[in-house]
Amino acid sequence: MRTKGDKSVAKAAELKRTLYCCAAGAMVSLSAMPAMAQDEASNDRSDVITVTGTRIAQTGMQTPVPVTSVDAELLSTMAPGALIEGVGQLPQFFGNQTPNSVTETWFERGGYGNLNMRGLGINRTLTLLNGRRMISSTAFGGVDINAFPEAMISRMETVTGGASAAYGTDAVAGVTNFILDTDFTGVQAHGQWGQTTRGDSDNYEVSLAFGTDLGDRGHFQVSGEIFEQDGVFSYEDRDWYQGWGLINDAGGVPQLVPNVVSRNSSFDGLIVAPGTSLDQTEFLSDGSGIQPFVTSSPSQFPFGIPPARHSIANGGSGDDLGAEAPSLYPDVERNNIFAYADYELANNFTVYAQYIRGQNKTSQYNYPRGSLHGTPTAITIFADNAFLPDDVRQIMMDESIDSFTLKRMGSLEDIGADMRIYDDSVLHSITGGFNWRVENGGFMDGWSVDGYYQYGRNTRKWYQVGLRVDRIHAAVDAVDDGMGNIVCRTSLFNDYFEGCEPLNLFGRGNASAAAVDWVVGYEPGQTITTPIYFADTGFDLGVTDTYTTQEAKVNITNMRQHLFELSASGEIYEGWGAGPISMAFGGSHREEKIRQIVRDPTNPPSDHDNGHPVLCDSDPEAIAAGLRGVSAPDCGNTVGLQYSKVSNINGKITVTEAFTEMLVPLVADAPMMEQLTLHGAARWADYSGSGSIWAWKGGLDWQVTGDFRLRGTYSRDVRAANLSERFDKTGGSATITDPRYPGDGVINVTRFSGGNPEVSPEKADTITVGFVYQPSYIDGFSIAMDWYQVKIDDAIGQLGVQAVADRCEEGAVDLCELVSRDTVTDRIVLIGDVFINVDQAKISGIDLETSYQRDVSLFGGDESIGWRFFGTWLDENSETLAGTNKIDRAGQVGLQQSDGIAYTLPEFKFTTNLTYEYGPFRTFLQGRYIGGGTIENSLTEGVDIGSNHVDSAFYLDLGLSYFHELDEGSGIELYGNMTNVLDQDPPITPYYSAFFGYTQQANPSLHDVLGRRFVLGARVNF
Repeated sequence: MRTKGDKSVAKAAELKRTLYCCAAGAMVSLSAMPAMAQDEASNDRSDVITVTGTRIAQTGMQTPVPVTSVDAELLSTMAPGALIEGVGQLPQFFGNQTPNSVTETWFERGGYGNLNMRGLGINRTLTLLNGRRMISSTAFGGVDINAFPEAMISRMETVTGGASAAYGTDAVAGVTNFILDTDFTGVQAHGQWGQTTRGDSDNYEVSLAFGTDLGDRGHFQVSGEIFEQDGVFSYEDRDWYQGWGLINDAGGVPQLVPNVVSRNSSFDGLIVAPGTSLDQTEFLSDGSGIQPFVTSSPSQFPFGIPPARHSIANGGSGDDLGAEAPSLYPDVERNNIFAYADYELANNFTVYAQYIRGQNKTSQYNYPRGSLHGTPTAITIFADNAFLPDDVRQIMMDESIDSFTLKRMGSLEDIGADMRIYDDSVLHSITGGFNWRVENGGFMDGWSVDGYYQYGRNTRKWYQVGLRVDRIHAAVDAVDDGMGNIVCRTSLFNDYFEGCEPLNLFGRGNASAAAVDWVVGYEPGQTITTPIYFADTGFDLGVTDTYTTQEAKVNITNMRQHLFELSASGEIYEGWGAGPISMAFGGSHREEKIRQIVRDPTNPPSDHDNGHPVLCDSDPEAIAAGLRGVSAPDCGNTVGLQYSKVSNINGKITVTEAFTEMLVPLVADAPMMEQLTLHGAARWADYSGSGSIWAWKGGLDWQVTGDFRLRGTYSRDVRAANLSERFDKTGGSATITDPRYPGDGVINVTRFSGGNPEVSPEKADTITVGFVYQPSYIDGFSIAMDWYQVKIDDAIGQLGVQAVADRCEEGAVDLCELVSRDTVTDRIVLIGDVFINVDQAKISGIDLETSYQRDVSLFGGDESIGWRFFGTWLDENSETLAGTNKIDRAGQVGLQQSDGIAYTLPEFKFTTNLTYEYGPFRTFLQGRYIGGGTIENSLTEGVDIGSNHVDSAFYLDLGLSYFHELDEGSGIELYGNMTNVLDQDPPITPYYSAFFGYTQQANPSLHDVLGRRFVLGARVNF
C-alpha cells in the first residue's frame, strides 16, 4: 500500500539534493560502489531492488557482470541536447547512430538515436525501457532512445557483458536499460535554447511533466516534450574545411592535400569531347560561353574519366566536392508524450498501464544533388541543342562534332535545390501489466510475480525527391521547333513524354522552373491503384494499394510488435548460512512484423523486378518518341529516381522463450571470503525460420574483504537475424574490380542487397573478469576494472560485392548464383550481397571506472566535490569472413577508402568529469579523449597511402548552474552549458565517393564536426 507520511518533505529534500549535488559524484555506480548502496544484512524487503543484468531482486547491488549506472542529471549535463548525445559520451559506446552520424540515403536515415556498444553494431546492443524490450526503430534493428520520455528518465544502467540468458536475442555486446521515475509527483517545467558559436544549428527544447497520487493506492503521471534543431548543410562555415582529399602523387600513392576538386564534372557543366577543341572546357556560370577547364595537379589518367580517386585534382577548375556534401547535421523535429498509471487493486497486487508516443522528423539534402557525371547518368548534348551558345555551336559545325558529353553536378540554383529527403517516424507503445507480491505463508511467500502485454507500432514515412532518370534525357535534348520555340525534341514525334519541358543545364541557374519541376520529383495529385508485389513472396493476391501521388517517392514501413511475458522471482531455500538461495523463472512470446510499401509512380509492380526500365536508344518506343542520347548505365535501369531502389517487403518473426535464473550464496563470513555467490541463468528460445537455441550464463561474485571484490562471468549469448537480415531487399549501384578482367580497373555495377529468411542465429561466447576496490581509508572512493572478450561464431553479415565477385571467380559455386554477367561482353553487370553466416567476429578489451565523492570546506561553506572517470581500451575488434584472413579494425577511426564506412574504433577512449558545489552554485568540468589511430588498418604507408595516421582529439565541456528554492518542495534552476569549449577541430579523415562524386572531410560518427556550442536553460519544480 502506498504510504504518504512525510513524502512531500522527503521529495523536497531529494529535489534540492539532486539539483545541488555533484553531477558526477552523486550518482551511484552499481559496478563501482555496490556495498555502499544497501545494507546487505537487511531482511527488510522494502530494500529489495532489481539490477539490470539479473531478474532476481535482492537487497544488495552486487552482480558478477559489470554494471554502470548514470543518473539523468549527469546525462543531461554531459550533453544537454538529445539523449543519445549524452549516452554517447560514455566510452563503452562506439559509433552510436546519432542525428549527425548518418547521411540520409535510401538505405539509412539520420535523426535516430541507436546505441552501439563495443562497436559490435546496433543490432547486437539490446536497449530496454524499464526492463522491457521496445520495438525497433528500423528493420535494421536498434531502438531509438530519442523517442523515450527524457523528462521521466531516472537513470541509465549499462551491462557491458553478454545478457542473452536474462533478456534474449540482441544482448551480445550488452544491455542498456533506461529506468523511468514512475513515482513522480508535482509539476516540472523545463526549457532551453542553444546554438553554435558560428550562429547556426539553433535548437530548443521544452518539456512539461505532472504527477499525482490517486488516494493512497494509485498514481498517475504524464509528460510531454518538444525538441527542434536547425540543420547545418555545408562545411563552408567551418575554418577547418579546406577541401581536403587524397590525391595520387607521381608514384601513385595517395597523399592528403587541401583544395581538392573534381576533374570529372563541374557545377556549370564540363565538356568531354576527345580530339576536339571543346574537350576540357566548361561553361561559364551564366551559360553564355565556355572557358578552359584547368587541372593543376598531374594525373596519369585521361581527362573526364569515370569517377575514381584519379578523377579529382589538387586545385584548378571543378566542383568543390565537400563544401555542400554531406550534411553536418539534418533538420530535426522531435516530440513525445508519456502517460503512466498504477493502482493497487488489493494488498500487494498492483496493475499498471503505460503509453508512449514518440515522433521524429528529419530533413536534409539528397546526395548527390542530381549527379550527371556518368555514374550512372551522363548527358549527351547534340549540335542542334537550342540552348547552346553561338560560339559553341559554331565550333561544333566547324569541326563536324555531332555531340559531346556534358558532365555536371546538380546546383542549388537549379536541379539540386529541391532534392531533399524527408523522414517522419512515429512510435506508439502501449503496455499493461501487473505486479503481485505473494504473501501466503507457503513455499512462494515473499515472491514477486510480474506479467505484462506490450504492443508496439512504428510507422516510418520516408519521402525522397530526386532526379527523374526516365525524363532527364528527353528534357535536355532541347531543339528549335522551326517557329522559334525551344521544345523537347520528343514533343515533335509523339506524346510518350507528354508535358516535357526543355532543360538548360549550361551554367547554373539558367533552367526554367517548369523544366526543373518536370525532371525533379513526381507530378502530385494523380490517383494510382496498383497490385502489390513483395520481394520475397511475389504478388499478394487481392491486395492493392491506392494512393494519390506526391512530388516525392514515398516509402511507408510499418512494423508491429506483440510481446507477452510472465515471470516470478523469490527465495526457494534459506541456504546453509551464507544466505538464501533465490530463483527467477518465466516465459515470453514475441511477434514482430514488417510491411514496407513503396509508392513510386514510375515503377508499378508489374513484374518480378518491380519496375519499368528506362528506355534505350534502340528500343522501338524510344525511336518512335524521338528519344536519343540515353547513357549506357541508365539504359534499362528500373530506378525511377536517381540512386533509389527499394522493394516492397513483407515478413514476420515469432519467438517463444522460457528462462530461469538462480543466485546461490556459497560462503559467507570466512577468512578472505566475506561472501562468495554463484549466479546462473539459462534461456531456451524457438525462432521462426531458424529453430531453437539455448543461451546460458554462469558467474561468481567474490567479496574477498570489505574493501575488495572479484567478479567474473562466462556466457553463451545469441542473436537471431532481424527483419532486414531476413526479408529486406534494396537495390543500387556499386564499384568493383572484375576479377576476371582486372585490366578494366574500377567499374560500376548494379547491386542488390537482400535478406535471407533461413540465416541461422549467431552464437557468442563472452568472458568478463574484473575487480571492485573501495578502500575504507579513502571515504567516497571506488575503482572498478574489467577485462572482456566476446567471440561470435556464425556471425550474420555480408561479404561485400567485391568479395562475392572474387570468391565466385575462385570457385565458390554458391556465390556465383549472385553474380550475373553480360552475355556479350562477359563483364559483371549485376551482383548480389545477401546476409549469410560469414564466420567469426571477436572483440576484447578493458574497462576502467573510478568515482570519488566527498564534502569539503575550501571556503568555509556548504561544499562538495565529485569526480568520475570512465575509460576503455579496445584490444581487438575483428572479423573473419569465411575463407578469408582475419581483419582487425581496432584503432581504425577514419572513413574506409573502399566504401566510405565510418569506423569508430579508437584503442583508447575516456570521459572524466569534475563537479564542485558551493551552496546553490554548481560548476561542472568535463574532458573527453578519443585516441588517434588509422584511416584504415589494411593500408600500408608509402604504398597504399602517404600517411595513415589520424590524430587524437580532446574535448573540454563546461557547465554552470544556480538553484533557488522558491518554497518547500519547489525551486528553479538556471543553467548554462558549453560543449567543446576549445572549439577543437575534428581530425581530417577524407573519403572520396567515386560513385556519388563528393568528398567527406571527417568522421562525424566519432568526432565533433559542429564545433563550440552552448545551451541556456531553466527548470522549475513545484
